[in-house]
Amino acid sequence: MTRPDKDPVLSVDPIAFIRKVEKIWQARDGAMAAAGYPEDAIVYYGPGQSHSGERLRSWPARWFEYARDLSITKTYRGHHGNCIAGTWISRYTHPETGKRILERGAELFYLRGEKVYEHHMWQHS
Repeated sequence: MTRPDKDPVLSVDPIAFIRKVEKIWQARDGAMAAAGYPEDAIVYYGPGQSHSGERLRSWPARWFEYARDLSITKTYRGHHGNCIAGTWISRYTHPETGKRILERGAELFYLRGEKVYEHHMWQHS
């Protein structure tokens, strides 16, 4: 959806959107997480890393298999145009070492309608 000045705007409530994403990730629902991206979506994370196509659609399920006891909290931080900014804190047990992992990060979701066509993530812990 665009305004007459052609600037992109959100068609979702940004706070409700972050809550919905958190709920899907808390449930470790790979199919629902993947359904939030259209076919042409791309996820950027880490230095020079990205997912798109089938690799993007299978990524949530692969992550949930790896982090079997994942607990995640997502927090809405702001929005502008069609972009929603959030942060997360996640905890899980490393499957090989048994060590408890704590991760923190920030992310930007660029939406087209209700789907994320571009997702940027930065882990900073």
